[in-house]
Amino acid sequence: MANPEKGVLYNNIPCDFLEDILSRLDAKSLKRCECVSKSWLSLLRTPYFINLHLHRQLPRVVFLHKRNRRFDPTLSICNWENFVEISLHKFPFFEMNKPPLLLIMGSVNGVLCLLDLRCQMGYLWNPTINESKKLPFSPQLGRNRSILGLGYDPFTTDFKVVKVSSLDENGVVGPNNFKMGNQIGVYSLRSNSWKIITMPNIFSEVESYSTSDITINTHVGCSIVVNECIHWMICFGNTTDYDQSSLGIVSFDIKMEKFKLIKVPQIVKVSHARKLAKFSGCLSFVTMNEVQVVEIWVMKKYGDLDSWFKYLSINLLNLLPSRVGEYFPVGFLSNGILVISCTDSDNWYWYDTKSKRLESMGEIIGVSAFTTYAESTFKLKG
Repeated sequence: MANPEKGVLYNNIPCDFLEDILSRLDAKSLKRCECVSKSWLSLLRTPYFINLHLHRQLPRVVFLHKRNRRFDPTLSICNWENFVEISLHKFPFFEMNKPPLLLIMGSVNGVLCLLDLRCQMGYLWNPTINESKKLPFSPQLGRNRSILGLGYDPFTTDFKVVKVSSLDENGVVGPNNFKMGNQIGVYSLRSNSWKIITMPNIFSEVESYSTSDITINTHVGCSIVVNECIHWMICFGNTTDYDQSSLGIVSFDIKMEKFKLIKVPQIVKVSHARKLAKFSGCLSFVTMNEVQVVEIWVMKKYGDLDSWFKYLSINLLNLLPSRVGEYFPVGFLSNGILVISCTDSDNWYWYDTKSKRLESMGEIIGVSAFTTYAESTFKLKG
């Protein structure tokens, strides 16, 4: 994509030459460059340059640490190849009398979407440049139990937060998210406002289920963006028996603002589902069975149900040292690294599925959320 202003001189330096140099800096250094001159500031804040800079940054991962007696909630940004900590950030909305219970619900273009489970309040946060925004309250959506997702619309250069509430068309709080008729909020950062839409019947093409009494459970965790769509993992069925239900992935097209259900291979048991992931740009998910065999499923061609294939099957008990407690697949990164934690010892490991290399990260205490991240200069304030 060419810059329409290419050829303009900035302080006697050709624009394309300056762009190439500055776009390779880290976000904090770039923030300081905004003070050099008005012409530099103008360049660094163009959508073209912000995107160019983003795509030249090294991928990262983040660990969200919950509050304990001595420390407030913090976020560690780490290298995604060796997991060495690069920077540590304090959650900006912390209040001494109201400690938050935070989940990361989305990570897109250097911006995190967080949900405080105590008050059902949502936040946007770019920790790299220390900008944050508390999402405005929507009277129509209230503070009922909701699922959030974060996406970015490149056509309008706008961040969008999708709030999937459990409110039905009559304003009554029900037990299910993603059910037909439920009230859905779509927040635009550009307009700083909510738009209310109605959840369509995404289960209409699912045979053997009555959509009128369907039960839907959401695997609460970070949403995943693939093909400019936000994704959440759910299980659904006409029974309370978990293993008699079906597993599916709900997608939301960020530009068209449309929902769709993506089916997964029927062989996958609902009780084995663990995490959604993005592997080499493809939609994927992680499962683990009762004997701790982890499987990774990948949709090679987005939207083509026949392109699902099992990328990996590995027994954690054979891979990792003997222990007291259970191993758990925390995440699967786009570079093929599987991140694993031990529930009882707080020991963490990473396993490179390509080179078959296993490394210990040591003890990491108090992690409440983990996801991928990319440092950026996307602003949340005007």
